[in-house]
Amino acid sequence: PVSMVLAQPPVPRIEVGDALKWAWAKTFANPLIIAWIPLSLLAMALVVSGLVSVVGEDNGALIAAIGIPMALLWGLMVALGLYTAALRIARGEKVTLRSLVVPPHGFDAAAALVLVLVGLAGSIASLFPLGGLVVGYFCWVAVVVVMNEGCSCFKAIGRSYRLMRQGGNAPLLALTIIPVYFGGLLTVIGLLVVIPMIFLMTVY
Repeated sequence: PVSMVLAQPPVPRIEVGDALKWAWAKTFANPLIIAWIPLSLLAMALVVSGLVSVVGEDNGALIAAIGIPMALLWGLMVALGLYTAALRIARGEKVTLRSLVVPPHGFDAAAALVLVLVGLAGSIASLFPLGGLVVGYFCWVAVVVVMNEGCSCFKAIGRSYRLMRQGGNAPLLALTIIPVYFGGLLTVIGLLVVIPMIFLMTVY
């Protein structure tokens, strides 16, 4: 009948233990993603030191004007590289240094824009109690959506919101990531292992 309510598609159930074990195994099976943060930091440090030597160490204002955008660019580069690597691992593809630097379709402007928009929205929302966490949760998989499906950034953010609103076991996985992250903060090596794991769990 026309008046009959259509059944909603079932929400995929995420097995948190399986996600954690999969991310752990894939992280150590692909040591390049563990090395990605220090390698990219070293490359950025070399670029910044070169710029500082050109402008001169006495020009503090200009150095700050260069350093802040470069730090933001480094964070963007790290995130895009880890998302690309996690997607390649999930597809059973090999992760190379080139694949970390150059995503499969070149620089993904839409994914970068999603990261910037979500970061700005989270910063503004953090002025309110739990605002940043709420924005982060509902936009959690937006970058994965845009990189995996090739859609626009706003469509990806909307799709992430709808997926996360469905619930399922996603809140439990999100809550699992928090202690995993803080556990990694105990040591530098632990953090280098945990951060790729979080990206892999997000893709999972």
